[in-house]
Amino acid sequence: MLFNSRNGGNPIAARTEIDELIDIYKKSSYEMFRDFASLLEKYKDPIINSFIMVEKIGNGKIYDSRLSNGPIESINRKVKDLKRLGRGFRNFEHFRNRFLYATRSAPVLNGVSDYNPVSYFEEDEF
Repeated sequence: MLFNSRNGGNPIAARTEIDELIDIYKKSSYEMFRDFASLLEKYKDPIINSFIMVEKIGNGKIYDSRLSNGPIESINRKVKDLKRLGRGFRNFEHFRNRFLYATRSAPVLNGVSDYNPVSYFEEDEF
Protein backbone atom coordinates (compact mmCIF):
# COMPACT_ATOMS: atom_id res chain seq x y z
CA MET A 1 0.00 0.00 0.00
CA LEU A 2 2.74 2.45 0.88
CA PHE A 3 4.68 1.50 -2.23
CA ASN A 4 1.71 2.51 -4.40
CA SER A 5 1.04 5.81 -2.62
CA ARG A 6 4.71 6.84 -2.56
CA ASN A 7 5.35 6.12 -6.22
CA GLY A 8 2.04 6.96 -7.93
CA GLY A 9 2.87 8.90 -11.10
CA ASN A 10 6.62 8.44 -10.68
CA PRO A 11 7.80 5.29 -12.48
CA ILE A 12 11.49 6.18 -12.01
CA ALA A 13 11.14 6.20 -8.22
CA ALA A 14 9.07 3.01 -8.43
CA ARG A 15 11.85 1.28 -10.39
CA THR A 16 14.46 2.31 -7.82
CA GLU A 17 12.34 1.16 -4.91
CA ILE A 18 11.37 -2.15 -6.52
CA ASP A 19 15.06 -2.88 -7.21
CA GLU A 20 15.79 -2.26 -3.52
CA LEU A 21 12.90 -4.54 -2.50
CA ILE A 22 14.14 -7.29 -4.81
CA ASP A 23 17.62 -7.09 -3.26
CA ILE A 24 16.19 -7.25 0.27
CA TYR A 25 13.92 -10.20 -0.53
CA LYS A 26 16.70 -12.10 -2.34
CA LYS A 27 18.86 -11.96 0.82
CA SER A 28 16.06 -13.26 3.06
CA SER A 29 16.50 -16.51 4.92
CA TYR A 30 12.93 -17.47 4.04
CA GLU A 31 12.34 -19.25 0.75
CA MET A 32 8.93 -17.61 0.38
CA PHE A 33 10.53 -14.14 0.18
CA ARG A 34 13.20 -15.33 -2.26
CA ASP A 35 10.44 -16.74 -4.49
CA PHE A 36 8.61 -13.43 -4.24
CA ALA A 37 11.80 -11.62 -5.30
CA SER A 38 11.93 -13.81 -8.41
CA LEU A 39 8.31 -12.99 -9.14
CA LEU A 40 8.97 -9.25 -8.77
CA GLU A 41 12.00 -9.53 -11.03
CA LYS A 42 10.05 -11.42 -13.69
CA TYR A 43 7.21 -8.86 -13.79
CA LYS A 44 9.21 -5.73 -12.95
CA ASP A 45 8.57 -3.90 -16.23
CA PRO A 46 4.77 -4.38 -16.21
CA ILE A 47 4.70 -3.30 -12.56
CA ILE A 48 6.71 -0.16 -13.36
CA ASN A 49 4.47 0.60 -16.36
CA SER A 50 1.45 0.62 -14.07
CA PHE A 51 2.84 3.78 -12.42
CA ILE A 52 2.67 5.81 -15.64
CA MET A 53 -0.02 8.49 -15.42
CA VAL A 54 -2.32 9.31 -18.35
CA GLU A 55 -4.99 11.95 -18.82
CA LYS A 56 -8.53 10.62 -18.72
CA ILE A 57 -11.86 12.27 -19.31
CA GLY A 58 -14.78 11.37 -17.08
CA ASN A 59 -17.75 13.10 -15.50
CA GLY A 60 -17.01 16.19 -17.58
CA LYS A 61 -13.53 16.59 -16.10
CA ILE A 62 -10.00 15.84 -17.23
CA TYR A 63 -7.94 14.07 -14.60
CA ASP A 64 -4.75 12.03 -14.27
CA SER A 65 -5.00 8.32 -13.62
CA ARG A 66 -2.65 5.37 -13.64
CA LEU A 67 -2.39 3.36 -16.84
CA SER A 68 -4.62 0.29 -16.78
CA ASN A 69 -5.99 -2.29 -19.19
CA GLY A 70 -9.16 -2.60 -17.11
CA PRO A 71 -11.44 -0.73 -19.56
CA ILE A 72 -10.38 -2.98 -22.45
CA GLU A 73 -10.91 -6.10 -20.35
CA SER A 74 -14.39 -4.82 -19.50
CA ILE A 75 -15.26 -4.48 -23.20
CA ASN A 76 -13.90 -7.98 -23.89
CA ARG A 77 -16.06 -9.37 -21.07
CA LYS A 78 -19.16 -7.67 -22.50
CA VAL A 79 -18.54 -9.22 -25.92
CA LYS A 80 -18.07 -12.68 -24.41
CA ASP A 81 -21.19 -12.32 -22.27
CA LEU A 82 -23.24 -11.23 -25.27
CA LYS A 83 -21.95 -14.16 -27.36
CA ARG A 84 -22.85 -16.57 -24.57
CA LEU A 85 -26.32 -15.05 -24.14
CA GLY A 86 -26.91 -15.03 -27.91
CA ARG A 87 -26.26 -18.76 -28.15
CA GLY A 88 -24.75 -18.42 -31.61
CA PHE A 89 -25.67 -15.43 -33.73
CA ARG A 90 -25.93 -16.44 -37.37
CA ASN A 91 -25.91 -12.91 -38.71
CA PHE A 92 -22.85 -10.76 -37.94
CA GLU A 93 -24.76 -7.50 -38.48
CA HIS A 94 -27.39 -8.57 -35.97
CA PHE A 95 -24.63 -9.44 -33.46
CA ARG A 96 -22.87 -6.11 -34.08
CA ASN A 97 -26.07 -4.12 -33.73
CA ARG A 98 -27.02 -5.99 -30.56
CA PHE A 99 -23.60 -5.28 -29.05
CA LEU A 100 -23.77 -1.59 -29.96
CA TYR A 101 -27.27 -1.34 -28.53
CA ALA A 102 -26.22 -3.05 -25.29
CA THR A 103 -23.08 -0.99 -24.70
CA ARG A 104 -23.94 2.56 -25.76
CA SER A 105 -25.60 5.01 -23.42
CA ALA A 106 -27.63 6.47 -26.32
CA PRO A 107 -27.73 3.60 -28.82
CA VAL A 108 -28.58 3.99 -32.47
CA LEU A 109 -31.29 1.40 -32.97
CA ASN A 110 -30.04 -0.06 -36.22
CA GLY A 111 -26.35 0.51 -35.47
CA VAL A 112 -25.88 2.67 -38.56
CA SER A 113 -25.47 6.43 -38.46
CA ASP A 114 -23.72 9.10 -40.52
CA TYR A 115 -20.72 8.66 -38.25
CA ASN A 116 -20.66 4.87 -38.54
CA PRO A 117 -21.87 3.85 -42.01
CA VAL A 118 -22.01 0.22 -43.09
CA SER A 119 -20.55 -0.72 -46.48
CA TYR A 120 -21.87 -3.65 -48.47
CA PHE A 121 -19.67 -5.41 -51.01
CA GLU A 122 -20.64 -7.69 -53.83
CA GLU A 123 -19.20 -11.20 -53.62
CA ASP A 124 -16.89 -10.70 -56.60
CA GLU A 125 -15.17 -7.67 -55.00
CA PHE A 126 -13.32 -9.83 -52.47
